[in-house]
Amino acid sequence: MAEFGMKKTASYGSMGPTQPAGGGGGGVEWFSAASTQQYANYAPQATYSTNYASSSQGFMGGGGNGSFEDEPPLLEELGIDLGGILAKTRAILLHRLNNHTIEDLDMGGALVFVFILGGLHLLTGKLHFGIILGWSVVHSSVLWFIVNQLAGIDAQEAKGLDLYSVCCLVGYCMAPIAVFSAVALLLPSGVVAGVLGLAATLWAGHTAAKIFARRCPSLEDAQGLVMLPCTLLYAAFTMLTLY
Repeated sequence: MAEFGMKKTASYGSMGPTQPAGGGGGGVEWFSAASTQQYANYAPQATYSTNYASSSQGFMGGGGNGSFEDEPPLLEELGIDLGGILAKTRAILLHRLNNHTIEDLDMGGALVFVFILGGLHLLTGKLHFGIILGWSVVHSSVLWFIVNQLAGIDAQEAKGLDLYSVCCLVGYCMAPIAVFSAVALLLPSGVVAGVLGLAATLWAGHTAAKIFARRCPSLEDAQGLVMLPCTLLYAAFTMLTLY
């Protein structure tokens, strides 16, 4: 029994924890200089926070590439140039059709006059926004077809006779009708308002026909034929204003 007890004690002693090499004390060495150097490579870097801070500063207008101060105005992003619209309107109202600004009409100015005319009608209690916009599109399509038929083969080579350009032209030449609608707010319905409406209609129709003839030289001889559908187009808006 004593021999068995000695063997058991010896085997148990061999299974006990071993001391690390070079360790002077008992227990396991949980922390050392080598482990510190090894885990230092996995430490979080400060680059992410620095980049995030710089991007946040730029977003809030701190001088970065994406600051609000460097952003273009909203109207410029939408393609609406107020200075250009005023210059083109002045050229149409003053009948300066040889101005180079007339050659490039935009849809923004055309829609401005459509909404101005609708707003003036709204002041008299008439809700005509949908009617004005719908008539403008339909009449522009009809006018585009007539002008291209009159121009013939030259319409393919002429600049500014496509459907988009015709819609822009119809909208800009609505400026005399808008002026008449503003004046009609101050005048009672009668002969004076009718005469002013007729003058505004002829003014708008003649201006549109003149611009068409300037864009396509082959339409100069048929300017009277082009003026007829243009005048009928703007006469509809004049009647809408009077009645």
